[in-house]
Amino acid sequence: MRDEKLFWRILALVFVFKLALAAILPMSGDEAYFVVWARHPDIGYYDHPPMVAWLLALLLPFGHADWLVRLPAVVMSTLEGWIILRMLRPAGQAPAALAAAVYLVWPFSLVNVLVTTDTPLIFFVLLSVWFLVRAVRDGCQRCHAWSGLMLGLAFLSKYFAVVLALAYVFWFVFTDTGRRHWRGGLVLLLAALPAGLLNLYWNATHCWDNILFNAYNRNAGITLSWHDFLLYLVMTLYMMTPPMVLAWWQVRRQAVSAQGVLYRFVWWVPTLFFLILSTGKTIGLHWVLAFYPFLFLLLGESLPVDRWRRLLRFMTGFALLHVLVIAFLVLSPVRWWLPARLDSGYVLLMQPQAVLSALRPLRSGFVVATNDYSTSAVMAWHDRQPWMVYGEGSKHAREDDMLTDFRQLAGRNILVFDKSPTGDEDYAPYFQRIVRHQLKIGNGVFYVVQGYGFRYPAYRDMVLRNIRQRYYRIPEWLPHTPCYFCVRYFPQTGCSTLPDAAATRSPAHDQP
Repeated sequence: MRDEKLFWRILALVFVFKLALAAILPMSGDEAYFVVWARHPDIGYYDHPPMVAWLLALLLPFGHADWLVRLPAVVMSTLEGWIILRMLRPAGQAPAALAAAVYLVWPFSLVNVLVTTDTPLIFFVLLSVWFLVRAVRDGCQRCHAWSGLMLGLAFLSKYFAVVLALAYVFWFVFTDTGRRHWRGGLVLLLAALPAGLLNLYWNATHCWDNILFNAYNRNAGITLSWHDFLLYLVMTLYMMTPPMVLAWWQVRRQAVSAQGVLYRFVWWVPTLFFLILSTGKTIGLHWVLAFYPFLFLLLGESLPVDRWRRLLRFMTGFALLHVLVIAFLVLSPVRWWLPARLDSGYVLLMQPQAVLSALRPLRSGFVVATNDYSTSAVMAWHDRQPWMVYGEGSKHAREDDMLTDFRQLAGRNILVFDKSPTGDEDYAPYFQRIVRHQLKIGNGVFYVVQGYGFRYPAYRDMVLRNIRQRYYRIPEWLPHTPCYFCVRYFPQTGCSTLPDAAATRSPAHDQP
């Protein structure tokens, strides 16, 4: 009872800390980008499935505050501790409370307040396993369906839910308990299937954006990399922390319950999957977060109470160290730790209203834009109006291709704001006249181009054509409805032409 009371006190303190941190930290580019999604509700978006946008769309009518947008991350990451407590209670009240408390103060849970696609992924992955555990341990007949439904919601959050599905396949095939529940596995699959079909429908009617981005565009040029492999190993040790690695090593051969075997599969299959992937790609810390609760659950069935109390003391100190680092980064002079070339980005992050005030005299009568999705999203968040992306942008976050129709901007004046200088060749061919400005705000220098009389045909034939060639080459074998990008700008050739054929067509051939 004493340990469970301690858990509830820690949960309350962690929740308050998360709320405070959510209010203090500046809005990041990715978070602002997801707000752009939420302002245009849909069943899919260019980069990922829609769940984070759905959550934010529910909150935006209630206000415009950083902490409000981050409320899903604060609530869900706190509830994960309670779910771990519930999942471990049959192993003993004290170990369950202490393991859940250690998870709550684990730094990567404690400071998890930024709202991203990983926010609902972690939550629904954990819920899916919880329902499957209930089906196996408690004989809950409906829980296979609930587990599948949660898996489907996880899939609508981020595609890494497929890694959980892979772990389930291994568990159902290679364990006696899994094979006994094969009918439940079919129910689980059927319950998850509607989410997959919804995503498939959106992709087929939207240029296969998710497939092209996640399978092709973002993976171009991947080669074998031992550096990324070693980096993943170091990151795994850092996230597990040495005391937990030691604890796992000491109990690795210890017999576990049927649900403990499941925890092993949903921990080790993703861990090894990302290990293999790391040989050709840098694995982000946030990629693996959805599967770390199962390390705590696995150890929760094996470690004695005294060991958990020592881990709680260590993890509290480890978390405090991370909090101090965050406080240092937020409160210290930027020149102590940030290279001078990044000053402009820091000023925009910390003083967005000062930047908007400096731009106000220049923007009257202009459509506003920046050169990248992150800056456009941040400006849109603080300015409370759209900021489009001018130029080719990057392979990431091309949602603006759906939102901005450059045909409607022909002859208009466009102001382009940037943190870095750009050459005349980026603007002069596409405007009748350009005027450049340089703004110094704090330690940052910003660059503004006022473009008068936008020349849409030239922009289409050079910039938009390159965008089509790089990001909208739909393989012939993928069936699809007409692609919005090509219907809008290249109705004659479409997006399914071979790269060489499309590149050699004369601009006049594609005129609508």
